[in-house]
Amino acid sequence: MKKYVVDFIKRGWLASVGGPIIYAIVMLILGICGVEKNISIYSVVIGIITSAVLAFIAAGVSVVYNIEKLNLLTATSIHALVLYLDYVLIYLLNGWLISKIDSILIFTGVYIAAYIIVWIIIYLSIKQSVKNLNKKIGQ
Repeated sequence: MKKYVVDFIKRGWLASVGGPIIYAIVMLILGICGVEKNISIYSVVIGIITSAVLAFIAAGVSVVYNIEKLNLLTATSIHALVLYLDYVLIYLLNGWLISKIDSILIFTGVYIAAYIIVWIIIYLSIKQSVKNLNKKIGQ
């Protein structure tokens, strides 16, 4: 178990740098385009910190796929649920998502659809890579 916690922390730490950088770039672009002109220092700091937390959790939770005791369905369910909670709670905290049931339901629908699409793309890609490796081993 300790190895999974350490792996979670390593993955999360590496990814947590990207979130704030992306946030800073988005805010810079919005400022240049005149969309966002007056943002408080407090909002910027909260945005940077919560982006780092979001990225840390999102990257770290992928460790569930390395836990051999978990089957693919269980690992995927844990991964999807933790990511969903990570995103929705951070988005609500920052005001990036309106705290109304219809907004949350729309977000949930988009999240589920996007998660399924990305999961299928990654699954098929890995399946193809394994097929190619098996073919090379067989030669």
